[in-house]
Amino acid sequence: MKETSNPVVWQSRTWLMDALAALMEEKKFEEITVVEICRRADLSRRTFYRNYSSKEDLFRSCCERLCREYVRYLERDTAYFAAHITEVSNTYWPEIYSRLQAYWKETMSGEELEYCLFFNMGGLWNIMMKWLFEEPERSPCEMERMIRRSLQNILAGDAKSPDRSDAK
Repeated sequence: MKETSNPVVWQSRTWLMDALAALMEEKKFEEITVVEICRRADLSRRTFYRNYSSKEDLFRSCCERLCREYVRYLERDTAYFAAHITEVSNTYWPEIYSRLQAYWKETMSGEELEYCLFFNMGGLWNIMMKWLFEEPERSPCEMERMIRRSLQNILAGDAKSPDRSDAK
């Protein structure tokens, strides 16, 4: 993607990214076509290909945009954000770890378990990212309650064994 300061180009890119995000709420990425993205953005395919080489290229731009917005938010209010996410994760991390370890001890190596745990913590960070850009805005207390309920439901539910078909 070529860098530009042209506001029309930036608006088109924003519409395309928003269109892809909306479509991903409805169906799998693999099922989405460039034509659908263009229709949702109300832009031509020509405009799409002026800005992106493929829908994967557009997806990378969406990810980069989220990361930039996240960094900007952290720069504004790191202490407050970190305090709440740390409190919630510290509350549930040991229990999640012990339950996953007990459940998967026979089928998962220590390294695999560690990756699984980091994957789960990434989910928690993604919840926080959704919160940052959600309308209407929710208070930190509302988000904390929602995350606590979600984690309690996960921990109360039946865990499924990981797919070991590719294990060596």
